[in-house]
Amino acid sequence: MKRRRWRWLLLLPALYAVALPFLNACAGPLRVEPLRQVTRPPVVDRHLELARAYAPWILHESHPTKGRQDLPAPVDFDGDLYGRNNWDNFPYFELVPTVYYAVLETPTHWFLSYHLFQPRDWAGLDLGLHQTHENDGENLQVVVSRGSGAVVLLFTQAHFRGRVYAGPAGGIAGAAVRIRGDVLLVDGGGRPSAQGRHPVVFVESGGHGIFGLRDSDARAALAPAGGVEFARHGYVLRPAQDGEGVREPRLLAGVIPYRLESTTARLWPLLRSGELAGDGCLLDRAVPYRDARVAIGVPRYYESDRFSGPLGPDRGISPFALDFGFRAPDLGSLFFDPARRYAECLEVSEPWSLEYVDYPFSTRDG
Repeated sequence: MKRRRWRWLLLLPALYAVALPFLNACAGPLRVEPLRQVTRPPVVDRHLELARAYAPWILHESHPTKGRQDLPAPVDFDGDLYGRNNWDNFPYFELVPTVYYAVLETPTHWFLSYHLFQPRDWAGLDLGLHQTHENDGENLQVVVSRGSGAVVLLFTQAHFRGRVYAGPAGGIAGAAVRIRGDVLLVDGGGRPSAQGRHPVVFVESGGHGIFGLRDSDARAALAPAGGVEFARHGYVLRPAQDGEGVREPRLLAGVIPYRLESTTARLWPLLRSGELAGDGCLLDRAVPYRDARVAIGVPRYYESDRFSGPLGPDRGISPFALDFGFRAPDLGSLFFDPARRYAECLEVSEPWSLEYVDYPFSTRDG
């Protein structure tokens, strides 16, 4: 009898892999009318206009019928900061297109971090190996020369791996981390321009990895006339203008505005107080991070309890977990100390200060 029982246990992984795609396929409707509208006005800080000036234009791949799962939303789209009910709440609440921002400044550069959150990471076919999970997050960062106002570097994050793209002005070269290509910039109207301030990035459907447009596997591109061409289906997200209303679009097509909310003003106070990360919170799995100014646990993932395979449900990357890789003790270094981290991993020929002005994330006295 004992041997037979052990044989059944050996079959459990295979049964799990067979059952999980069926469960995901039967996850219910994507939109239930009337949608509940609980999203509050965004919390912003003094860097809002700077963040808007360099905010990315996002070429977002999406599914023709399931694309609502590809729309970036507020982390509290359902009115709470609890991660384990987001998959179930997803069909019932309005998803206001939202991108989070945080700004650090040195005498020579601005470092602008942007975060996209989706309540679902999804796949049409899930083999039980993390193709589908509750809550998803990816990050990008734009580095700007304060002297010239030019974009000198773009960092994008896709599935625990960071990529770097150089701005047209030069001054940055690969070292420990190689440069993947050039940043494609557009002006405020979305037209390609060497003097543009808005980097163009590509976001994939389902898994939501972020790539520089020239490294997007040709799934999206700017047409010569300034329009957008998708190899499959997609839409464009652009930063909303001051005073422009932003609501969930009925159709994911064309150009859609998104609003900005401050990671520094909205999420950082909650992380520092212990209300944002841990069991029963929005984020989970903190790893220790230490530098001269900051000593804190950096959450790796969003808290969740749905799908995602045998290794656990928590997989969506948090707004604070920026680095070229995904291991302690460097995880978070591109968010909390990007000037030092880039100087370690890249060849920087232009003036590059390592000191910050009005640093907002200090947790150490003195």
